[in-house]
Amino acid sequence: MDLSVEIPRKATRFTGTVSIQDCMEKFIDTERIDAGYKCEGCKKSVTVEKDITLYRFPKLLVIHLKRFYHSAMRREKLNTIVQFPEKGLDMRKFAPHSSHSSKNKAVYDLYGVSHHSGSLYGGHYICEVYNHGDRRWYNCNDSIAHSI
Repeated sequence: MDLSVEIPRKATRFTGTVSIQDCMEKFIDTERIDAGYKCEGCKKSVTVEKDITLYRFPKLLVIHLKRFYHSAMRREKLNTIVQFPEKGLDMRKFAPHSSHSSKNKAVYDLYGVSHHSGSLYGGHYICEVYNHGDRRWYNCNDSIAHSI
């Protein structure tokens, strides 16, 4: 499962620090939609709310952080630092309506992080990955990998 989550705007403009839990809270937040929906009974315009929560959890979870901000006036890359635990990321509270058995095992350990260095107009990807064999983290950059 891949989750594509926004970085909340509570951090100072485009820099600052948030937690992965802050990002997940933003993901499941109720969203108001003022799009002119009409009640079928009385025919009056109503405000609609929608929310997204998780129901079933996978063995492996990929979280994609939406780091590119687009508005009518500008486009920018968000450089906000997102903090996350290496061990024990508990995702159960993001499935408040789920009774699926996978919810009992919805605690994840970090195995890798992919980074983009650069801007909207160009850049480079590197990653850090955890090797269970020697219990060390490695930095991977093109054809080079070294322990960190």
